[in-house]
Amino acid sequence: MGGINSGRRRSVHRGAVEQFPVIDLRVLKRAGLLKPGECTYDTLRWRNQDLEALEVRIFVDLIDEDDASIRIAGDLPDQRATIEYVSCPYGGYRCYFHCPLIGVRCEQLFLVDGIFASRKAHGLTYASQSEDHLARARRKVRKLHRQVEGDTRYARPRGRIRYTKVQDLKQAQRNARELHQERLRAIVDHFQ
Repeated sequence: MGGINSGRRRSVHRGAVEQFPVIDLRVLKRAGLLKPGECTYDTLRWRNQDLEALEVRIFVDLIDEDDASIRIAGDLPDQRATIEYVSCPYGGYRCYFHCPLIGVRCEQLFLVDGIFASRKAHGLTYASQSEDHLARARRKVRKLHRQVEGDTRYARPRGRIRYTKVQDLKQAQRNARELHQERLRAIVDHFQ
């Protein structure tokens, strides 16, 4: 049997999706870049804790629904991904990228090693998939704290809802503290 967290390592996956730049179709649609029958373009910038930022120009060509595509140019070699239209049952449509590497539908293209492709093609996981119980408890405390205090994502709750959120936060803090103490006891017991 291994020690603490010995079974959590992943050798097949390259990292978490949160570490890499992404082009998201839902964001493009909200920004008004997915207009049927039109060709639109915009500049995307990503900054990752260093002074230099990655910048690309995207050109979304939806003039012909059968040949819809997105072209990515800029700091990287030019790349192209096709866009597929799918009709919704109650009207309207939904768009998907076709992954340039494996050809599956996806809504996000991640940049890894200079190539935009789907999460599965690059072998990426979500950060929460590699968390243990203590990390999950701490993430829950951080989320509830943001909800109670209010930030750009959550409005500060009022009245009875605020009271309930504060109680949930206190309970989550107690649970996280207990898990942390159990972890420390296990480490001490291991070395005795």
